[in-house]
Amino acid sequence: MLELLQIFIDNIAPILLIAAVGYTIGRRLEVDPKPVGRILYNVLSPALVFQSISTSRITGVEVAQIFLVMSLFIVIMGGAGWLIMRGNNRVERASVMLCATCANNGNFGLPLISFAFGPEVFTRAVIVFIAFTIFNYTSGVFIASSGRKSLRQAALNVLFVPAVYAAIAGIIVSFAGFTLPPVLARSVLLVSQASVPMMLLLLGLQLARSAALTRIGVVSVGVGLRLLVSPIVAAALVMLVGLNAPATVAVIMQSSMPVAVATIILASEFELDHQLSLSMIMASTLLSPVTLSILIFLLRRWNPALAL
Repeated sequence: MLELLQIFIDNIAPILLIAAVGYTIGRRLEVDPKPVGRILYNVLSPALVFQSISTSRITGVEVAQIFLVMSLFIVIMGGAGWLIMRGNNRVERASVMLCATCANNGNFGLPLISFAFGPEVFTRAVIVFIAFTIFNYTSGVFIASSGRKSLRQAALNVLFVPAVYAAIAGIIVSFAGFTLPPVLARSVLLVSQASVPMMLLLLGLQLARSAALTRIGVVSVGVGLRLLVSPIVAAALVMLVGLNAPATVAVIMQSSMPVAVATIILASEFELDHQLSLSMIMASTLLSPVTLSILIFLLRRWNPALAL
């Protein structure tokens, strides 16, 4: 119990404190999270992605394995949400499916993994973040639209995700062994270092827009899939594919994060229940410190060498 408490204090409490600052600013100063999100989306996150990949030793085979695991994960979790909610109305079913498949592995996952595990795990967590981002703009859109928008049209959204291009550039630089000029390398490094604290402030700003919980029964199903079922499915998949230890930890951790704030965007655009999506985000974020502390404890016991 003491070790779990220490894990919470060392790794999750800093995230909650910084997010609380964002929450307070959002409430008192009424700061709009959209401009902050745009800066993070278009500048800071791509810099983090490029910096992490270009300076890593991850192989193309490992990247392909991670994407394979994540694609299987999305199919399984989406299918589980559909099966459980097949008797409910279309809006509730789509909301739970989004909850099950869209994890907050940017604002929440990357900072937490940077605190709890070493750089090898963090680099692979960035790859998982990219995979989730791509799936959010394809399968997530497809689920939210409930068939009103073709998968081909949804897939085209990937062409407008800056982090994807940053990942491609990072892979090219890493594999070619190219060294950036100091003026570029230092600029990218400085911008990338700003991404994690900005992610946490943005998380607080976004949560400040949340209201009271609603539809507890439906929310419980979505949150249960997101926080309890997801790590089990992810663990089974990494064993099936045979990922190495750092990638295994990255995939399991990132797959177990609370519901992504991106689900609000999808819910608004495709006329789902906006308040239901907010309730799932709020409930999963509030409960995740418990489940994630236990998960960090178990993964550190499994491979102590990866712990910071």
